[in-house]
Amino acid sequence: MTGPLPGTGGPGLFRRMKRLRAECRGLYLYHLMLHGALLCLTLWKLIRGQWGHVGLSMLTMALCDVPSVLGEDALRLRVDAPLDITASLFAVCANVCGEILGFYLRFPWWDVMLHVVWGFLAGLLGCAFLEAAQRFRLRPAAAVLTALGFAALSGILWEFFEFTMDAIFVWDMQKDAWLHSVNSVLLNPDGVNTAVVIAPESVVVDGVPWPGLLDPGLRDTMSDLLINFLGSVLAALALLLRPRPKLLCGLMPAPFPDAKDESNED
Repeated sequence: MTGPLPGTGGPGLFRRMKRLRAECRGLYLYHLMLHGALLCLTLWKLIRGQWGHVGLSMLTMALCDVPSVLGEDALRLRVDAPLDITASLFAVCANVCGEILGFYLRFPWWDVMLHVVWGFLAGLLGCAFLEAAQRFRLRPAAAVLTALGFAALSGILWEFFEFTMDAIFVWDMQKDAWLHSVNSVLLNPDGVNTAVVIAPESVVVDGVPWPGLLDPGLRDTMSDLLINFLGSVLAALALLLRPRPKLLCGLMPAPFPDAKDESNED
């Protein structure tokens, strides 16, 4: 799916939907149904007074259009259908399925899957943005380093976001975990800088027995960063393929042909 060089006309989202209706009816109907479903979900949660879910569903609607609107209007990059669909489905799986429908608790592998996918996508996007800015394809070593670095940065920023939401809005995006032992310097009875292993036989808080000690999100954060990094490694390995597969190129935004011509003329 290609389109004219952006920059003229009305608001980016409406101009893009109009272009999709004329050039790619399948993708146009996909976005129409997706936004309709998310709008119904938002209204339903609004009626029930579940304000946190209202915010998440509205955030999902916005995120579904960020890659295309930001890429085509702000960065002057063409976003093809594979990236468009993958990014919107990722937003739905993370916010609607994961948070609103509780998939993170029902399926322990759900969070792992999403972080692998995001690490992979972030690595490809970082490489694509730099190649678009330089107007030439990066050498393999530079592509690998760019993919790893951009994915790592995006993962760190996301963990900052989760911490902020938990601290300000009293959410629990950094999921807790039960521990049966901890290594601690603070609990060393001799007061020296040597960790001791604490493995209590029972834990009781306010008269309520707990199955163990509670880790308030540290393991979740570090495992998310590690899994995100593994996804970026997959992206780096994919970028080493020569020539790049067609599907891989479809997941990477590229300059509009007219934009290349303008840069050459300048």
